[in-house]
Amino acid sequence: MRQPAALSVSLRELRGLQAPAAAMSLQHLLKGRVPAAEGRVINQAGRGLEFHEVRNYQPGDDPRYLDWKVTARRGQAYTRVFADEHQRPVALFVDQTSQLQFGSLASKAVIAARLAALLGWTAVGDKEKVGGWIETDQGSYWQSPRAGSAAYLRWLKRLTECNQQLGSLQALPPGQLDRALKGFMQRLPASSLVIILSDFRNCRDTRLLQQLARRHALLVIQLTDPLDQQLPDLDAAVEIEGEQQPLDASIREAWPQIFREQQARLRQALGRQGRFLEISTRQEQQLPELLLPGYNRKLSANKVR
Repeated sequence: MRQPAALSVSLRELRGLQAPAAAMSLQHLLKGRVPAAEGRVINQAGRGLEFHEVRNYQPGDDPRYLDWKVTARRGQAYTRVFADEHQRPVALFVDQTSQLQFGSLASKAVIAARLAALLGWTAVGDKEKVGGWIETDQGSYWQSPRAGSAAYLRWLKRLTECNQQLGSLQALPPGQLDRALKGFMQRLPASSLVIILSDFRNCRDTRLLQQLARRHALLVIQLTDPLDQQLPDLDAAVEIEGEQQPLDASIREAWPQIFREQQARLRQALGRQGRFLEISTRQEQQLPELLLPGYNRKLSANKVR
């Protein structure tokens, strides 16, 4: 049975996502086959992946790099070692504006916060510096990527506060998301791994995504809902191009086309320079599996260890 949709997140919940994130890896996410994801393989995220050698497993080695074939053949644990390890800053952009409450099955804002927590904890586990931008109706919050879980927890605390302060649905000023993305881009450290979570309903200048994809490794996650593609037969109003318009037959008919065209612009802007992933509110209970195919198998293996 589907659990009731949450209306907000708590810091305790987001901290708790550190456990499932331990079975994940940004490198596997970005190099692996992600359902519904498109774009180039981003092979510069996380550690330098030039293979060096296989050697005996030593206390403190990351169990995710165990070489299971060699381990099975020789009867003792062996790990894969990679040369030229390096850090790459991970920068999250999380949309927490009130329009992210638009949804029939779950809150997009809640899903965005949970995804950000999972991805951030995964980066912390990969020993990366993590930070990011949070966009709200009231303004923006930026924290530069920093090493360690304590710094990331401070950012998660602010994300929780922003999520819990979401007020009634209101139209955003035209171009707000574009201005936020510009500010975000100006603060990014060189050669960052950039992850953007939004429904992109307020995004007009998709050239910003093109610029981001040229300068950084980029993963765009679009949050969607069945209402994005088919409006209910209700007497209400919807936001189109930043303006509230009464919901009539012509808008209901045009609404799915508006969504498809907007999503096509996103995909076209990324081309093969970035990666695109759509996550629906229908999939609220499956976030780790969506981010990393085989997640349940990896989690079971970690429990055995």
